[in-house]
Amino acid sequence: MAKGGTTKRGYGWAHQQARARWKPQVDAGQVACWRCGKGIQPGTPWDLGHDDHDRTQYRGPEHLTCNRRAGQAVAQQRMRTRRAKRTRSAINSRRW
Repeated sequence: MAKGGTTKRGYGWAHQQARARWKPQVDAGQVACWRCGKGIQPGTPWDLGHDDHDRTQYRGPEHLTCNRRAGQAVAQQRMRTRRAKRTRSAINSRRW
């Protein structure tokens, strides 16, 4: 994930405004998590989730745990891809 301020990380003014629009409905218990489909209970932590493939798009409120789990899965996939590339290049560089 990109380091830096909230805007660089995808949580700038537009994100904060979108989250503020959802907040009354989430606080009233009227919203379901877009990832798992279960209701978000009032008073529980929640995130405004990005689309997994286009971080400029918001999908809707989601449970904090659903969001973190999805982010972790993406990070692990990136690490596996990098390791595979390093392994292939190490193997290929040794062939004489």
